[in-house]
Amino acid sequence: MAPESTLERVVFDLLEQLRCESLAPESYAGMQANLDVAFRAWTAQALHDRIDDSGVGLLVFTVTHMVRARLGHPLQVEGLDEVTEQTRGMLSIHIGGPLRAMRSLTADQQAYGDAALDIAQLIGEIAGDAAIAPATAALLQRHRLLLSPLDDAADDVVSAGQVGLGRLATSSPPALDQVGDYQVYSTAYDHQVDASTLIPLAQQIRRRAELDAYRRAQGVSTARLAQRLRAHLASPSDDGWERAVEEGYVDAGRLARLVVDPLERRIFRRPDTAPRADVSVSFLIDNSGSMKRQRYETVAVLVDTLSHALDLAGVENEVLGFTTGGWMGAGLAQQWRRDGQPENPGRLNELQHIVYKDAGTPWRRARRSLATQLSTHHYRESVDGEAIVWAHQRLMGRSARRRLLVVISDGSPMDSATANANREGFLDDHLHDVAQWVERWSPVELGAIGIDGDVSSVFSRSVARDLTGTLSLSAYGVLEELFASSRGVRGTSQGLKSRHVYQR
Repeated sequence: MAPESTLERVVFDLLEQLRCESLAPESYAGMQANLDVAFRAWTAQALHDRIDDSGVGLLVFTVTHMVRARLGHPLQVEGLDEVTEQTRGMLSIHIGGPLRAMRSLTADQQAYGDAALDIAQLIGEIAGDAAIAPATAALLQRHRLLLSPLDDAADDVVSAGQVGLGRLATSSPPALDQVGDYQVYSTAYDHQVDASTLIPLAQQIRRRAELDAYRRAQGVSTARLAQRLRAHLASPSDDGWERAVEEGYVDAGRLARLVVDPLERRIFRRPDTAPRADVSVSFLIDNSGSMKRQRYETVAVLVDTLSHALDLAGVENEVLGFTTGGWMGAGLAQQWRRDGQPENPGRLNELQHIVYKDAGTPWRRARRSLATQLSTHHYRESVDGEAIVWAHQRLMGRSARRRLLVVISDGSPMDSATANANREGFLDDHLHDVAQWVERWSPVELGAIGIDGDVSSVFSRSVARDLTGTLSLSAYGVLEELFASSRGVRGTSQGLKSRHVYQR
């Protein structure tokens, strides 16, 4: 009975899955609870991924909830009604008949299938030909479908690249630099630079004086901040032996004292521990043109102070920036035009990744380089997804037990040449895919600071900062806020309970 249209087939299979789940006996309380938890997690993931950004995705998402509620399992989730209310009202007019009949038909697969087929075909008609457009294929990467990867028919649907809610994540992820449908036209123009090469030495000295003045105006004690960071990030580690104690392991070197003085009791030793911060922190700063309007000076003060305090706390850290080598694609876009402007070329701008301070350089030696953040001539456009991949690779090369990646950005990626030559949402989808991959599969703990805005739709760990005024000591508590729940824990599972894929 499955329809041939890709979108209709997705809806049809979703409704059949809901029918099967509705047959779980009420006496099986554990099964009922597991199904509810899985569906709740899937819903939270879709809302987190901004399912309402796509008309087709929102159609499928809404009809799934309408049918599940009709079968006796409504779901109450904060924000769900706001997202689906308008679409739900529109759909109820069109699919009300077959929807009302479904609850009495769950035991009859054939009769239920007729109603499901009617709904699937109506959804296809509502979506129109746009359902098969390339923009819809973006949802394949951005959202997760209820279909099992072991289902051959489901594989056929997914391979078409025209699914409304995306694909079930498997236990064997692709490489981070290969997630989604993202591609790069050429990397020949990409380059990584040391920030000290961006401006002459005389300008670096002036910028450093400006940054120091900004820091003094903030009135924050770097030493006190270092103590806070050490207390938060450090954990006990072996530091040799404490000797001449009255209990513990017998210390053979002190047994002679017992012969001389039978009352001597300090002949033992015990392991000594000291707090050590076996952590590597990487700050990745958006150097797009919009950051010129979004308090880039305060960002520079915040990061410079945190880097200094981390150094004092014995925590290795690096400060990175990302932008593009030019506007409107620069040399790479020109090459694409010379090549005849092939369709869907992928990323069309040259990347410029900046190292303000690497992990092996002390803050004092990187002071001038860090101050180049105040020179904004290199603030152009931004390709956030690839920047996170780059910073992640650098962190993975560190030997620290914990690795923290902090993205500082004012919003979505923006590269006009790439946006004009590719499908809608090309860069945004890649950013979502990369962030989800790191959060799900990597030992790197990923967090984000939204500058004058909320970035929680992309990063499950995020804080928003309004940098219009003077920074207080509490403003420097971003590391505690972002990573408090995962202290001493690898980042592979923290914060992911609500991100597990809902599957058949």
